[in-house]
Amino acid sequence: MILQPTAGADTGRRELWVDNLRVLVISGVIVVHTATAYVVDVAGWYYDDERTSSDFWSTLITIPAFFGAVFALGPLFLVAGWFAARSIARRGPAGYVWSRLVRLGMPVVVFLLLINPLCDYLGNIRTEQQSFLGYLGTTEVSVMWFAVAVLVFSLVFAAWESRIDRPVSAQPLRPRLFVAAALSIAAGSFVIWLAWPLDQDVVLNLRFGAWPQGAVLFALGVHAAHAGWLTSLSPRVQRVSGWVVIGATVALLSLVAVMIDPDQQELLTRVDAPTVLFAFLDGVIAVAFAVWFLAWLQHRCPTHGGLVDKAARASFATYFIHPLGLTLLMLAFSTVPLAPEIKFVVVAAVAVPACFAVGYALIRLPGVSRVL
Repeated sequence: MILQPTAGADTGRRELWVDNLRVLVISGVIVVHTATAYVVDVAGWYYDDERTSSDFWSTLITIPAFFGAVFALGPLFLVAGWFAARSIARRGPAGYVWSRLVRLGMPVVVFLLLINPLCDYLGNIRTEQQSFLGYLGTTEVSVMWFAVAVLVFSLVFAAWESRIDRPVSAQPLRPRLFVAAALSIAAGSFVIWLAWPLDQDVVLNLRFGAWPQGAVLFALGVHAAHAGWLTSLSPRVQRVSGWVVIGATVALLSLVAVMIDPDQQELLTRVDAPTVLFAFLDGVIAVAFAVWFLAWLQHRCPTHGGLVDKAARASFATYFIHPLGLTLLMLAFSTVPLAPEIKFVVVAAVAVPACFAVGYALIRLPGVSRVL
């Protein structure tokens, strides 16, 4: 899995708040993808034949859907780096690389060759006559861009660790660390967006525009594992980071409303004030939201029950299979006489538990749990 729950380095116990993180984030991913099919066109979806024409619903859902699409995976990148540092300490660089190639590389290949073209075929079956092989010729990683990014970051991290002898020692958490991380994301995003904007398709839909955020948060997670501060985020850190998220989000929305032209063909592609400010706020929100969310989970949701435990164990399998499950559900509801915005609510409510159930059934198959 991308985020394999393991015994805590210091506590000797499993960190249950990480399970809650994975279940909440992947549930949110399913809801956002349902919204892109029925309500807003944030990133597109395989099935989108019934998108609403209501300006009210579109406006209401666009902001949280956009926020989720841009920032929701950030906490997973951070925790992935945290687990990576602990895993490489146990397995060594070679063992760690092999485990990442199996648990991330193999699902990406299967998704490219089977799941994505099948979703394209099913999602367009009512409007197009193209065959499965036709869609296979134009396949892409789609939602699995996240797994590809984590795999690349993991391989780079393993190569780096194999060349240095790093002493592991606890270090106090300093605010300047978060400032440096935010500025690094801002600088990296600004440079990358000039070539690959956030809203532009790139080769295999790898979403390079989001990689600077993921890379820095992954590195921040590695530092957290070495320094030992991730599991002891204080209520004060939670409060401060929460207020930073609110302030930066208001500033970002104001920037979009006042300075960025929504009719521009390619957003954030020029060396100008809007792009610089957007990149800066992107870095601030990415770091502050990831830290706030992890601190909130540690203080408010530190444990869970058996149902969440099963859902967490199937979280990566659910992420892997949810495009197919969600597309099939949308096809099943295609003949139901409901408005698209109502279908969004109904399908999302059904899809979240259904996709987790399928994901759990998938990992129960012989041998699958070794990969997913």
